[in-house]
Amino acid sequence: MESLKSLCLDKEEKKIPSIFERNKKKFENFREKLIILKDIEINDKLGRNIDTGVLYIDKNQWGQYFRRVWYNQSREKTEKFLNVEFIEFIQFLDKYLIFLDERVQYIVKVIEKDYQTLTDEIYEFINNIIPGLYNLKKTYPNCKKLKCRIDSIIMTLVDFKDKANANMALIVAPATITISTHKRTFSF
Repeated sequence: MESLKSLCLDKEEKKIPSIFERNKKKFENFREKLIILKDIEINDKLGRNIDTGVLYIDKNQWGQYFRRVWYNQSREKTEKFLNVEFIEFIQFLDKYLIFLDERVQYIVKVIEKDYQTLTDEIYEFINNIIPGLYNLKKTYPNCKKLKCRIDSIIMTLVDFKDKANANMALIVAPATITISTHKRTFSF
């Protein structure tokens, strides 16, 4: 059994990261990749560098159409890489929700303040990128597939926030162990 902040050492005496540290690192990686979405304005387009896979914003200005053609970007490709990026992020969020769920019996856990802080960071990140996703949706008013993809992403993110909020409400106060002092009466 591993505690959230355990200091385990493997055979080579290297520190093995705790569950919390792994979750924090994964979230930081997703935040680094997807934070660009918060800066998207209406009529800005989203692109992806083919070599590095890094997302970038193609601002609404003269020559945008030519740049997108030159770099082989399109609304279909935008929909595909949004799908890829968010499938991974949503899988992480689903696993994180299972970890937070107090009703799951097979996971031994102690909820610490660090998890409340991490959950708050995830909330803030989601709140930051949702307006950009709406702006991207408004950029493509006639592209039904892309609009549906963005709606699906937004609904999933909001659903995560609702479920995480419900789970965090259950674990606000740490559980205390009560010992009964009732004496049993023996009768023969």
